[in-house]
Amino acid sequence: MTVRVRFAPSPTGYLHLGAARAALFNWLFARKCGGKFLLRIEDTDLQRSTDESTRSILEGLEWLGIGDYDEEVVFQSRNADKHRAAALRLIEEGKAYRDFTPKEDRADANVKREIAERARTAAAVEGVDHRSNPYRDLPLEESNRRGAAGEPFAVRLYGEQVRAYSEIEDLVLLRSSELSPLYNLSVVVDDIEMAVTHVIRGQDHLTNTHKQVLIYQALGTPVPVFAHLPLILAPNKAKLSKRKHGEVVSLTTYRDRGFIPAAFRNFLALLGWSPGDDREIMSLEELISRFSLEGIHRSNAVFNFNERDARQWTDQKALWMNAE
Repeated sequence: MTVRVRFAPSPTGYLHLGAARAALFNWLFARKCGGKFLLRIEDTDLQRSTDESTRSILEGLEWLGIGDYDEEVVFQSRNADKHRAAALRLIEEGKAYRDFTPKEDRADANVKREIAERARTAAAVEGVDHRSNPYRDLPLEESNRRGAAGEPFAVRLYGEQVRAYSEIEDLVLLRSSELSPLYNLSVVVDDIEMAVTHVIRGQDHLTNTHKQVLIYQALGTPVPVFAHLPLILAPNKAKLSKRKHGEVVSLTTYRDRGFIPAAFRNFLALLGWSPGDDREIMSLEELISRFSLEGIHRSNAVFNFNERDARQWTDQKALWMNAE
């Protein structure tokens, strides 16, 4: 089996250090195994996705020395018809169903708040089955007729969940608004088409993994190997974020400040991974030969900097590796 991994950023801002590290780990794993490193731009959020952000991602990968992806770049927004077709096929196979619940009753604008409220209700009331949808058992013939007549519908996936039935609704695959594919469906369909064998990403995606496994199973496709990377935390142990910490978490900042790409790549590789000894300075070839998923730490990495001290504007090890 040829290892095939992908880096799949959203072009909604600059390239975050955590995303850059995920790209680097995917690249190192592919090169170590003699596999393929693929790039997919997940630009389905059309309101926030920008060409400038896409350029920033491509230039950042090139600057790190890992811009040699092995196949043509995939843009997820161009695959929306394939995502919809997969969901509609699941309806015909009896693995998904149309939900004709009127949109105004679904409170789409407040879906997160609605889910949280349902979770609180489930904790307080035993025996509540959130999958008691009146359209779940609608005959396929009637479902097809209503859909063909233009009645708006969402698409939900049947299937037993790992959690208790009362804790989670049937997974939505397509929104009722223009049958827009949801994230988990799009990711799985694209990964299948790209023949991805290993999904290496941040642990903030753990909550998506069981949903994606259900979709793989429904589509009758082997589930890839999942590896979730520990987070990169700020000095106060909060998650390192663009919104809170600004340009210090942007890869572009280090390029524009004149960092040596090899030095910063070396630093980034050691942010949550170890070669198994105390060695810290490694060439790209040495990083490839020594990299393994087993060497990734289980605990979160800490990115040390002090916003109040210009001399410690970023992690001291990054400055040391850059000979500053």
